[in-house]
Amino acid sequence: MNRAPAYKLLTDRLIVRCYEPRDAHDVHQVVTRNKGHLVPFMGWALREPTTFDERVDLLRSFRGRFDLGDDFFYGIFLRDGTFIGGTGLHPHCGPAGIEIGYWIDERHQGKGLVTEAAAALAKHALTDLALSRVEIHCAPDNVGSNRVAEKLGFTREGLLRKRHQYAHDRPLRDLVFWTLFREDMGRASLVNWARYQAYDAIDRPIT
Repeated sequence: MNRAPAYKLLTDRLIVRCYEPRDAHDVHQVVTRNKGHLVPFMGWALREPTTFDERVDLLRSFRGRFDLGDDFFYGIFLRDGTFIGGTGLHPHCGPAGIEIGYWIDERHQGKGLVTEAAAALAKHALTDLALSRVEIHCAPDNVGSNRVAEKLGFTREGLLRKRHQYAHDRPLRDLVFWTLFREDMGRASLVNWARYQAYDAIDRPIT
């Protein structure tokens, strides 16, 4: 990747930005409340609930990895600052590609908010970062996540059985792989027409 991702994207309804330790209280409340909602599809949720101090340390690590260019975790916030979920650009899929992951507070499902965040991140990756492809990996029975990929215009590549997702200390599971290539953006209308403003680490506009 020739250019670092933006630290913050503003869309019509959302702020998608790098986590800060100061987000720990809100993140802790939302994740703890949503454990039952998250565990079926998010391996990391199996370790919940963590302590508040552990949450602070986790967000510090997210920020550190972002600054080092190792991995890029974002919180999803409404424009009034309310924390509602998480997403990210994860360099797990080889040269010139990146994976988008996402989850959302159950209270905010069904409003198209994850689709809006993922569309902006996909366009940012394929245009501003000049990557060749974006991938989404999700469980076959995760109807919502698969529907997001479909709405965004990604192509369903197939089902891979008994795969690790992100880390090797998590259970093996079947995964559906979805892909969007830069040359296919024209038919992926939600990505092609995504509107956002990108900002760097000190809040300067970069697109």
